[in-house]
Amino acid sequence: MVYISSDTIFLKLFHDNIDDEKVLLKLLSVSKLKELLIIFELCKNILLGNIPITVSCKNYLRKYEFELIELSKKTKLINSKVNILKKNIKLFQALIEIGGDFIL
Repeated sequence: MVYISSDTIFLKLFHDNIDDEKVLLKLLSVSKLKELLIIFELCKNILLGNIPITVSCKNYLRKYEFELIELSKKTKLINSKVNILKKNIKLFQALIEIGGDFIL
């Protein structure tokens, strides 16, 4: 029997709908902390260098450096993190793409 957690299911939903911004925003509003923790941990691991990403991806994420730092903080409220992702949907799409390559 294969165990699939809800955060993996949400990441799969995010990854399947990566091009549709309306669906991503809707999924962001209905997801809970447990489902979004995988995205926040991904931000932390990107900043620490634990996830190998290409130079072009690093250059793209450089303009979202402040947002990545804010998303990786454990003391930041979940609602404010979700608002950061909603405002920067392109950052969210990039994170989903990076996370999908390593987790799915």
